Amino acid sequence: MLKSESKFGSCSFEGDDHNMAKRESIPMNELSPGSGQTSNNTLAQNLLPEPSRSGQNARISWRSRMTQIREFCNIIACWRCKVWMLILLPVVILITIIIVIIGINNTSIDDDFIDPKLKIYGISRYYIGIMKISKYSFTPELMIPQSKNYLSLSKVLKMMLCQLYNKSPALGYYFVDSGVFSFSNGSVTAYFWLQFAMPKEHDLLVKYTLSAEVLLNVLRQHLYYDGTAKKMEVEPSSITLQLAKERYVQSLKAGHCVLRVLLLSKEQTFNSQRLVNCSKNSSNYWLVQGESDRSIKTIISTEDEGSVCTGTNVTIYNTWVPGSKQIVSKFTQTGLPNTREVIVSGNTLLVTFSPTGECDLSQYSITFLQVPMTECGGTLDGTNGSFTSPSYSNQKEINCTWDLKVQEHFRAIIYFREFKLGGPPMSGESCVTDYLEIDSQRFCGDRKAFYFHSNSSSLQITFHSSKMYTQSFAADYITTDGNYTSTKFHS
Repeated sequence: MLKSESKFGSCSFEGDDHNMAKRESIPMNELSPGSGQTSNNTLAQNLLPEPSRSGQNARISWRSRMTQIREFCNIIACWRCKVWMLILLPVVILITIIIVIIGINNTSIDDDFIDPKLKIYGISRYYIGIMKISKYSFTPELMIPQSKNYLSLSKVLKMMLCQLYNKSPALGYYFVDSGVFSFSNGSVTAYFWLQFAMPKEHDLLVKYTLSAEVLLNVLRQHLYYDGTAKKMEVEPSSITLQLAKERYVQSLKAGHCVLRVLLLSKEQTFNSQRLVNCSKNSSNYWLVQGESDRSIKTIISTEDEGSVCTGTNVTIYNTWVPGSKQIVSKFTQTGLPNTREVIVSGNTLLVTFSPTGECDLSQYSITFLQVPMTECGGTLDGTNGSFTSPSYSNQKEINCTWDLKVQEHFRAIIYFREFKLGGPPMSGESCVTDYLEIDSQRFCGDRKAFYFHSNSSSLQITFHSSKMYTQSFAADYITTDGNYTSTKFHS
């Protein structure tokens, strides 16, 4: 019993000697400090729950990857550049490009390239154009600039044009102003003007930036997406634009020496009082509009003889957007008593009076008549009659044929009192685009009054035109019993 007691005073059992022998037989290397730590770690790992062991393995794996990434990024790829430098280089370049672009867009070019006073002191350049607005219908009030409808519609269109060109990156630096100066009937057609300012050296600017083609394309493209234009139903394809004379646009802007006439009756005459409202030597502009199914006949008379006026250049256009191709008639009216008559195909015309010297227009009177639109072709008979170029303002190509028939054994004499088909006077095969053909003989260009004698009792007259607004002629014919053996032409 004494042998079974330990120094701790505890009791021993029969298995104690056996267990002690086992403990005494443990190799010494298993009791070394390192081995003991490994055993303890292994034991700790075996005692940990399964999720904890997985998290610990993930942390060890993450640290291992980060170490590998750091070692890879610190590898010298070329010269002294490490891999991480090459990776960041494209990012730095991209950020730099973005900063430069933003800086350019937010920097005013006026400061370095364009004189900020250009719009005040620059050389003015004017354009004039037309656009159709389907949403509105024409009323007589739209011919009166002081009317509510005129002011309201013109204000909306002016704001639309100003916003468009002011916001344009290329055109905003040169754009000065815009406005609407009139409306015509049908689905409303608006007539507008644009003003730009140019530096002294502007040849390239006019060619590439301020050309009528560029301005027109910018306007059309904008109208396809503009909300205001869509609400008003502006037709982009209907817009035209061309260079305009400065004096004409300035008169339209100021309303000075501009008279608008809406023909509500068959005939309206204006005496000298309406022509002398302008100062001497100022051009006088008449914007005339008739009914949609009528042509306009203009009669200009000189009333007094011995006037101090040496002469006045009178030009008649068949549109309010004047140009050399739209001229119907041009002549000089002297101070001597005289009367001129001109018929315009279509229901709009522009008449300009431009004094050539010290002159007022007190001796002139002007009358406008609404006449039926001329027909295209037909049969001409009887002992006398007349025919003129047709009304074709909305057509791109015209082909008209008249069959002139007089009494058998008689002949016809045709007097062309007006013949303006554009260009120099020519005949034969040289006439291609716009011509009048009489018994297989072609005549074209602008000619003075002339006679044509037929060699038979019947002949065919054909008019061909491939242009718009510019061609017109007027002719009278009579019959004669003269025996002409050949066709004669006098110019």
